[in-house]
Amino acid sequence: MAPGYQPPAPEEKEQYVRELFDRIAENYDAMNQVMSAGQWERWHREFVKQTRFRPGDHILDVACGTGDLTLLDAAQVAPGGRVIGVDISEGMLEVGRRRVAASPYRDLITLQVGNAMDLPFPDNTFDGVTMGWAMRNVSSIPKTLAEIFRVLKPGGRFICLEASKPFSRVIRMGFFLYWKTFLPLIDWFVVRAGGKARIRPYTYLSRSLDNYPFPDRLEEMFREAGFTQTDYQLLMLGTVAIHVGTKPAR
Repeated sequence: MAPGYQPPAPEEKEQYVRELFDRIAENYDAMNQVMSAGQWERWHREFVKQTRFRPGDHILDVACGTGDLTLLDAAQVAPGGRVIGVDISEGMLEVGRRRVAASPYRDLITLQVGNAMDLPFPDNTFDGVTMGWAMRNVSSIPKTLAEIFRVLKPGGRFICLEASKPFSRVIRMGFFLYWKTFLPLIDWFVVRAGGKARIRPYTYLSRSLDNYPFPDRLEEMFREAGFTQTDYQLLMLGTVAIHVGTKPAR
């Protein structure tokens, strides 16, 4: 573990994550390109293949961040559709609003503050729900899945794009060596430059998979939440996964 770094306690995680993403919002998109070794767009193309949204659909993007998946969702539901993006970080939403305003889908998208574990929408509201790069940051995966299941219409589809633990021990060791060496170096420069030592965004992200479930266990958690037709696709030697599930039709 990085010297001087203490991971947030479970009861503090939500506030910690909010402050963390507020802090890195302006550089978030650029750093994703660096950390993904240029694979960011490829992973998002694979995500789009799994969504199966149609023009006119009403979609929710949970933990939307700066709007990457929100904009991809909007491109599929245009014309006539709607996309709502929610995130706990106002800093990320501010960057996202600028991106949306400069896009051809600005009239289809609404971004607002919202908590993945307490979504501010009625039951059976959305034709589809997406979530990208955020499931490992929530305080409770079961609560998050239960909320997503609740707001989906019967027959609606949930697609989750996320970093993943490779099944192969050799690949996992190599991935974690990179993940836990390179990312904390970014914080080393930030802290030396006068940043808050308590919030170390990239050190936190380098540890965020430690207690995250393997892909097969996460699929089980989808089923435990009520989803059917569950499946997952592994990318980049199993270091990225796309999970899907459907809320049963009545």
